[in-house]
Amino acid sequence: MPDQATTPDSWEHLHPKPPLDVSAVVLLAQSAEDVFARCVSLALQTTRATTATVALLRQEHDVLEVVAAAGCRAAEARGRRLGRGEALGWRVIDSGTVQLLDSAQLLPDAHFLSGRPVAGMYLGTPLLDPDGHVLGVLSADTTESHEHLGDADAQALMLLGQAAGVAYSRWRALECAQHSARQFELLARLSARFERLIRPEDIAREALTTLLSLSGFTVGAVVNVDAQGLVQLSVLEGDPDSCRLVADVIGIPHTPRGVIGEVLGTNRSVSVTDYLTSPHAASGVSRMRSALAAPLRSGGQPVGVIGLMHLDRHMAIEPEIMTLLDVVAARIDHALERAAALEHLQQTREAAVRAMGRVIEGRDGETFGHTDRVTTLAGQLGQAMVLSPEQLQQLRWGAYLHDIGKVSVPDALLLKAGPLTPDERTVMQAHVTTGDHMLRDEIFVPREVRAVVRFHHERWDGTGYPDGLAGEAIPLLARIFSVVDVYDALVSERPYKRAWSPADAVAEIVRGAGTQFDPQIVEIFSTLVPDSGPP
Repeated sequence: MPDQATTPDSWEHLHPKPPLDVSAVVLLAQSAEDVFARCVSLALQTTRATTATVALLRQEHDVLEVVAAAGCRAAEARGRRLGRGEALGWRVIDSGTVQLLDSAQLLPDAHFLSGRPVAGMYLGTPLLDPDGHVLGVLSADTTESHEHLGDADAQALMLLGQAAGVAYSRWRALECAQHSARQFELLARLSARFERLIRPEDIAREALTTLLSLSGFTVGAVVNVDAQGLVQLSVLEGDPDSCRLVADVIGIPHTPRGVIGEVLGTNRSVSVTDYLTSPHAASGVSRMRSALAAPLRSGGQPVGVIGLMHLDRHMAIEPEIMTLLDVVAARIDHALERAAALEHLQQTREAAVRAMGRVIEGRDGETFGHTDRVTTLAGQLGQAMVLSPEQLQQLRWGAYLHDIGKVSVPDALLLKAGPLTPDERTVMQAHVTTGDHMLRDEIFVPREVRAVVRFHHERWDGTGYPDGLAGEAIPLLARIFSVVDVYDALVSERPYKRAWSPADAVAEIVRGAGTQFDPQIVEIFSTLVPDSGPP
């Protein structure tokens, strides 16, 4: 407060305040947030107050939230949420006029950042949008200061508040339009990515990544309900530290509770701005500030929940965000249904391919189980070589169908016990090209599967058939399968030979490394076969 020997007028005469230039707010601001940052800085400079703040009115929760502050204790002020009767700003909101108050420390509704009353003045002016609607309050105070706030300061702050309100509204309109355009673009991309994904976890992860980038929340999670009715965490995305805290709370299967329980119980979306004071708050959750969640459905019934969380600050949850979450949840439902249908189709196709392979095996006179054995062993070798899931499926199908071309070989030749003549060998070797041609018109059979069928008798040194390919010119999956196919032939008993021991068969495969087989594949294969011993 001013010294007793110095009047307010003489103080201002001795220490004139700088003129107000609102262009810094109207013309130089780079965003809606920057408007208020510049506004409080200019308010502090113009009035020489101790602290200047902008508090926006959050009508849905009936609170004033401090979104910008400058001066003393500015960092403490930002983010504060003040209900009715907890701040002098409510006098500005309720009256719609400038409030210039002496001795604010004597007023029961004054709010002090220090936690105790401190002598000083308060000046607050309404922030109005271009249509005259109240956005919030621009205020300044002189606690712990000798400055005096007068009519000139009130006029300056009122002008600054009007300019800031208009500038903020324009920036918000622009940012909302840009945000909507970005939402549309990201949702379009998300829908396109959904079409390429099959695994439910991959679909959920893509959805959460997009939602987090659009919403400002820090953690996203998808949980499913198991057969016992317990909640199982499926996917967790976002800030690593926050994810660890969330995983500690919901990572263990548990009975639905809190927001998750509400969503599953009502089959409707739920939003919570202030979690700890919400009726949806669950015990043991102390770091949650804001959350929103939507049901994931199958046949119209909730089977899981997708949710967004913020552990550090309260989030204003706009209706648009809830709509966006519901839209994404619906797209996940559709994508999961499509993925389930594709998975069923894939399983049906694989069963048909396996059945075809076993039929061919029976006609060929192979030892029963050859097809399943080579398929299983090829899969183990493929996994050891870190093949992708798609490559592993192609390898399995190639193993099932590798001898499909033998359907064109006459029984007399196919079941002949003795050695083949040169002409007979030529007919027998043609089964690989015949098989390739047979599968070429089957649109659901990838070319990588046909490559296994055609090239599994090629040799690393180029002396194999049908095309005499050598080295890495032989497709990888065919190189892998050729090792497995020969090994199973060696360890299987045939009318014309005894079954080899695994150790002897592996030793034979190792001897063929660099001539018949890819040496690197042989090295990995030799470590997989049980009871093979050192080669």
